[in-house]
Amino acid sequence: MIDRSACRGKGLDVVPLSDTEMRVIATLRDTSVALDDPEDVELIHDLRLEATITVPDLVIREVSGHAEHQPYDQCALTVAPLAKLRGLSLQRGYRRQVMELLGGTQGCSHFLTLALELSAANVLSIYLRMRAQVRNTPENRADGTWARAGLQVEPGLMNACLALAANSPVQRRALDGTSTDGD
Repeated sequence: MIDRSACRGKGLDVVPLSDTEMRVIATLRDTSVALDDPEDVELIHDLRLEATITVPDLVIREVSGHAEHQPYDQCALTVAPLAKLRGLSLQRGYRRQVMELLGGTQGCSHFLTLALELSAANVLSIYLRMRAQVRNTPENRADGTWARAGLQVEPGLMNACLALAANSPVQRRALDGTSTDGD
């Protein structure tokens, strides 16, 4: 019987450097713990991908990988291919390009996971730019102020998901300022 559990922890931090750049740090840490002894922890992977990304076009200007712990000596060779991400935009088509550049034996599946995770920086950067304009409060969400700021920052938020569909109560409030209870 298997006598250990495994856990993957991932993180993504987005830190503005200026109005036109942000620093994105993606982390991945895999561990295994003995079921009968929570103090018996084995580190499997501990990786970090750092990128400087331009705003609002979301182009990767600088990128570096850091392996604090990988299981094999050959894994060290997987850091260099990350430089291929430089110049890519996190917008449409990014995931496909990353798979082509780093997938399979061209890299490390764990660094690939982190490179794909960078695309979430788009959503977080939109939030930060919205938050610079208006506070994210229940009142501002209810009266449409928050969604209106979102559309100003990123018009592509229209129809981005169910809640932001063009005919949704959220978008109606954003566009005409009317409040609708219960959504």
